[in-house]
Amino acid sequence: MKSFLPYLLLLLTACHTRQAEQLFTVMDTRTTGVAFQNTLNLTDTFNILDYLYYYNGGGVAIGDLDNDGLDDLYFSSNRESNKLYHNKGNLLFEDLAETAGVKGNGNWKTGVTMADVNGDGLLDIYLCAVGGYKSLQGHNQLFINQGGMRFSEEAETYGLDVEGFNTQASFFDYDLDGDLDMFLVNHSVHTVESYGDSSLRNTPNAAAGDKLFRNNGPHAKPRFAEVTQEAGIYNSALGYGLNVLTTDFTGDGWPDIYVSNDFHEHDYYYVNQRNGSFSEIGQKAFGHFSRFSMGSDAADINGDGAPDILTLDMLPEDEAVLKASAGDDPLDIYQFKTERGYHHQLARNCLQLNNGNGAQFRDIALYSGISATDWSWSPLLADFDNDGIRDLFVANGIPRRPNDLDFIKYVSSGSMQAALQEGKDADAAAIALMPEGAVSNRLFQGSASLRFRDAGNEWGISTPSISTGAAYSDLDGDGDLDIVTNNLNAPASIYRNNSRQQSGNNWLAVELKSEGANKKSVGATVSMWQNGVPQTLSVMPTRGFQSASSTILHFGLGKTRTIDSLRVQWPDGSVQVLQGVTGNRRLVINKQVEPLQKPGLKKQLPALAPLANFPDWQHQENDWFDFNQQQLIPHAQSALGPAMASADVDGNGFPDLFVGGCPGQAGALFLQKGAGQWMSPVNTPFAADAESEDVSALFFDANGDKKPDLYVVSGGNEWPDTSSLLQDRLYLNTSGGQFKKASLPAGLGGNRSTVCAADIDKDGDQDLFVGSRAIGGSYGAAPLSHLLLNDGSGQFAIAAPARAPGLQRAGMITSAVFTDINHDDWPDLVLAGEWMPLTVFINHKGILHNETAAMGLAQSSGIWQCLYAGDLNGDGWPELVAGNWGLNSKLTASPQDPLLMYVGDADGNGATEQLLSINKGGKYFPFLGKEELEKAMPSIIRKKYPDYSSMAGQTMESIFGTKLQSMQRHSVHTLASLLVKNNQGKLTLTNLPPQVQWAPITAIAAGDCNGDGKKDLFMAGNHFGVLPYEGRYDAGGVQLLLQGAGGQWRPQPVAGTPSFTQISHMVWLDAGIRKQLLLAQNNGPVLGFVLSKANTLAINR
Repeated sequence: MKSFLPYLLLLLTACHTRQAEQLFTVMDTRTTGVAFQNTLNLTDTFNILDYLYYYNGGGVAIGDLDNDGLDDLYFSSNRESNKLYHNKGNLLFEDLAETAGVKGNGNWKTGVTMADVNGDGLLDIYLCAVGGYKSLQGHNQLFINQGGMRFSEEAETYGLDVEGFNTQASFFDYDLDGDLDMFLVNHSVHTVESYGDSSLRNTPNAAAGDKLFRNNGPHAKPRFAEVTQEAGIYNSALGYGLNVLTTDFTGDGWPDIYVSNDFHEHDYYYVNQRNGSFSEIGQKAFGHFSRFSMGSDAADINGDGAPDILTLDMLPEDEAVLKASAGDDPLDIYQFKTERGYHHQLARNCLQLNNGNGAQFRDIALYSGISATDWSWSPLLADFDNDGIRDLFVANGIPRRPNDLDFIKYVSSGSMQAALQEGKDADAAAIALMPEGAVSNRLFQGSASLRFRDAGNEWGISTPSISTGAAYSDLDGDGDLDIVTNNLNAPASIYRNNSRQQSGNNWLAVELKSEGANKKSVGATVSMWQNGVPQTLSVMPTRGFQSASSTILHFGLGKTRTIDSLRVQWPDGSVQVLQGVTGNRRLVINKQVEPLQKPGLKKQLPALAPLANFPDWQHQENDWFDFNQQQLIPHAQSALGPAMASADVDGNGFPDLFVGGCPGQAGALFLQKGAGQWMSPVNTPFAADAESEDVSALFFDANGDKKPDLYVVSGGNEWPDTSSLLQDRLYLNTSGGQFKKASLPAGLGGNRSTVCAADIDKDGDQDLFVGSRAIGGSYGAAPLSHLLLNDGSGQFAIAAPARAPGLQRAGMITSAVFTDINHDDWPDLVLAGEWMPLTVFINHKGILHNETAAMGLAQSSGIWQCLYAGDLNGDGWPELVAGNWGLNSKLTASPQDPLLMYVGDADGNGATEQLLSINKGGKYFPFLGKEELEKAMPSIIRKKYPDYSSMAGQTMESIFGTKLQSMQRHSVHTLASLLVKNNQGKLTLTNLPPQVQWAPITAIAAGDCNGDGKKDLFMAGNHFGVLPYEGRYDAGGVQLLLQGAGGQWRPQPVAGTPSFTQISHMVWLDAGIRKQLLLAQNNGPVLGFVLSKANTLAINR
């Protein structure tokens, strides 16, 4: 027994140590002295049914109010008195609200921020309130710091005593005149003024509209003047503003504005025009926004020096809550809104990655793992573990869930509406039907890969709460950031950070001091380099939700204490550089008085220049919505054109271009008569086939006359496979770029997708493979694909099945290439498709055999969209590059937990259903919710589940039972776009860099972009044909991967190319020094770009 005792003690010690290693400790209010609680009567006569933001809670502001080196706390209370706590050190606080004179007068207080409004070096407090609505009375208050922790309320004197639906304020110097101006973000309530098309943005509303105030200096009476209209700021009742961020998103030294809006109005992105006005360009700069944007934060998460944006929404992870909650609009409502000027909005958190100059942002929240954090209010992006990488804290929870679908259905009934209109007696019963919504706050550890790991339980944040406002500061001065939250009906929380004691990671705090009226240096940016790795922070106190954090900038340094250099860009644009800085201290930097270096505008990213005189031709997609006919297909199978192919068809030495049309639009041929001189020939045969949709095309020599002929693939999901509109076409080149239509074998109809050519039997002519994507009305069933054998004169015959066993029904093929993958001098066939592995048919002297498993690709099943084959590393063996659905998706897949789809007639009505199923926690759940499944299968869903809660959280097996056994099951093992390396016939799969995983990749081109002798890759994509719940994929655009030493691929930003568009095909033309990239956009113009010598040099920098 004695021999076991040391081991028992060791075990107990290990358990105790593990418990102590939690990063955060929730402090006892009796220890800290912070006893504030935002108390709210949830069933008061004035409640959530009277005011839709009744549950939004209050905020917290953190700042050093008496300049003693310790940050103090101020909490706003909705109904009761606000509290001010003076920091005495060691996380001990003293309540000074009574003596300080900052309790607040209104009966509904909201956001709070701190700023040195009058430029005397002392932080003042600005409090927002709702007034003039029903029983809510009050206006915003400005507490001017008199020193000694005493304040004087002077909002009226300063011109800031605003009454209305005030949410939060941000003080910033938008005109760079040296003093702080103010942006006031307001919210609306549902009235007739807040519903209508987007033109209502131009109708001012004094109570609900956002406002901009210019600081005219101490001699103006009042000091602040509203300049909303003249500055170009929207000021209408459409805005449901819940936070504002004011920082330099474009890198030109001037602060810009981002407003997160709730409900149907999208967020606003105002770019500073440097003349006192702003230009709102949100719909140009963002592919989509959060639908219910709540709190927000801005921070540089990828080290490029440009602030990225995080907005929070209300998407739950838990299946039972998710499937019982309202979220994304149905497709028809979604389309109705976008047609009336509202931008695309998706009900999830969005992490918008800045392209570097603020012109475009891409949402990567799904890739990063932070898209669903439930009912979320305040995000804080900061380095909480001092490892040099931003982490994420999210304040969460709501007393009751007003978006519960059963509750909405109940209160929408005529009887309940009548009862609610009669008086207040029915309120309590209605409110009781809302499920409770207390959940844990969330904490995610960041990484260099831009993926976040859920570390809440491990780091000590796991207790359910209702936390709204949140802010951070190193409250105890020990070198790590503590967190403070304002909680509803519970004491405020102070999370003490134990990072310094637990990890020993190093840190640096930077305090900036300026002269003039902006002494706290709001708007300044500090960049720090450590071992060549940069970090950038900006002084922007207002962040999160209704809250403000410390103006002291905190850098985590990891295990290295030394810093290469530190660069301060002051608000006036001047720059100050420090060398020899060491960490583990607070560094105070005073702005130098002498003139300093001023940077110019931020360098533009390397750009492809538009081709001069390029054909002005636009693809015109027809109106066809696949989901109206096939409600459960994972994504649309139409709108996948146009086709594009290039060859020198007239023999003049310049490549020409064919682009395919859409139903009702003929394809077009453009002849290049000189460098950059294009013309369209007359009397082309394409007009006769204008009703077909051209989805793919290939120039090849069909009849052996040395002239490129044209094969055009017909596709689309509108017609049955027997339709003549789905017949492919062969056009023979007669001479000089003139074509005539030739015959093809009967039976080539169907929703085709791709064509490729090779002499598979070595008889001296080009044979074809034509692949099919899907069967109209039966997505999931393998369509017919064909191998076409050429007799040498351009006459083709469908090959017998024995020439390629299994090829005709190989799968839902999207792309195909011939390549000699085993280096035996016979062209092999590689296929990519949806719900199938990358498939290899090895050519055995004219007979193709499926050897996918032998090539190591059996577990490569994906939703593949495109394929490229070529020798990328110069070893003589072809590699493959395969474009997949991407990792920035609600869909997830792995070999252990594949994505599943069941296909068959589940309800016995004669129609084919597709049941998409995802794995969560080892169980499979339907991807779609009750409404979507019920529309398609009412006899199953409506009968079995009378309400939403009874179905929410149910697994596939519990919902469909034995019906699944009679359905065909498809699986996907990876959604990542891949490089398939070929080591003398042995294939290995490698994920491509993250930048090409953020959207489906639908087009790939290869060429030497920077003159180093190595092939680089252009990749492009996006896909919009999905239901709003899945969310359009628009983070793709055009990506450039430069090939480096050892086969490493380096992502390189490329400006000038479109981002928020669907690219169907891409062609790279390498004509000596004139390198060209041609892009085919769905429902958009065909674009041509040239990579000049100057661009090449820019890429090499």
